[in-house]
Amino acid sequence: MNDKRESSFVRVRIYDREYVLRVAGDTARLEGLCAILDKKMHEVAHDTGAVDTSMVAVLAALRIADDLQRARDDLRKLDDAIGKRSIACVSMLDRFSS
Repeated sequence: MNDKRESSFVRVRIYDREYVLRVAGDTARLEGLCAILDKKMHEVAHDTGAVDTSMVAVLAALRIADDLQRARDDLRKLDDAIGKRSIACVSMLDRFSS
């Protein structure tokens, strides 16, 4: 399969540094992700007093990974709750249809 998506370049600013990134797809989505990363890096620098850009990037990545894991855990709990609720509803319907 030969996927020939058209790519374009996007100029973004992350933690006061400019990058030109190639993107195949939604440029607005990439810009939004870069804005999230920029904000997170500035928050980390402010909260920790870290000045080394690499350290700030790693700490920001850890915070984003933690946010992702918490969202996955919440989604799994919600999925379990919906599954239990669905089983209860099916059980109730079975009693009424019998």
